[in-house]
Amino acid sequence: MSDSEYSNLLSEFTTAVESELLAYVRGLILYGSFQKEQDKGPGWIIPGTSDLDLILIIDVDDINPKKPPRRFAKIGETLSVFFVHPVYAPVLDLRILEYHDLPAKLGMAFSPIHAESASRYGEVLLGNNVLENFTFSETQLSRCTKIAINQAYESIKSDYLQRVVIGEQPLTYEFADLMLDIAHSTLAFKGKLDLVRSEVPEEFDKLLGDDLGATSVDIVYEAKKYRMGSQKMRRSDFIRGCMEVSQKVMKYIRDPFTFEENKKA
Repeated sequence: MSDSEYSNLLSEFTTAVESELLAYVRGLILYGSFQKEQDKGPGWIIPGTSDLDLILIIDVDDINPKKPPRRFAKIGETLSVFFVHPVYAPVLDLRILEYHDLPAKLGMAFSPIHAESASRYGEVLLGNNVLENFTFSETQLSRCTKIAINQAYESIKSDYLQRVVIGEQPLTYEFADLMLDIAHSTLAFKGKLDLVRSEVPEEFDKLLGDDLGATSVDIVYEAKKYRMGSQKMRRSDFIRGCMEVSQKVMKYIRDPFTFEENKKA
């Protein structure tokens, strides 16, 4: 996608939300790499590295639980066209939060990290930045990232054993998404809540070191390029690399101090 296509997608998405869902919206917030890079002028939007990271906060508190949730259906109908579009789908990274679930029901996964990032650095497109009303402690955020990393690692390990070892065809896109989740979660664990996508591979590699046969940065770059549809990869090498890097991350989060000391040795 070109610079203009990114801008067109953001405009189309915002217009759809505003025209069809505005009555339900508390806030639509843009954050992440595109938000930063668009301020630098044409040529800074790099295909394969820039995502449109959005959080949509909706209010469906008055839904009658005994009746079909029509609002949810309307939200799905309005937004689904963006997620089946062959060009837009890999670029649009949307998280939908229900206002009355904030902050308690965000879940101990990755949503709190994105919510904190958007509240600190986000640009309000519609409504208000209601996330500013909620804060998370460092302990909460650290716990969230550990759980997110562990969940992604268990999925990679399970898929690797079930698909690779017993000879089934692996789903490469699943490994790519899980690897990106691990990279972002690991940096969030280190307090880097401003998750600028184009900086993640280098920062992730610096944290883990590059003693692997395939370096951490190579694996994350491959995952990103594959996810954006800009590169085909050697399936077995990439999947094996995801397994190796995720194992290394698990060693790090279990004991960061010992990991750092061993890296220096």
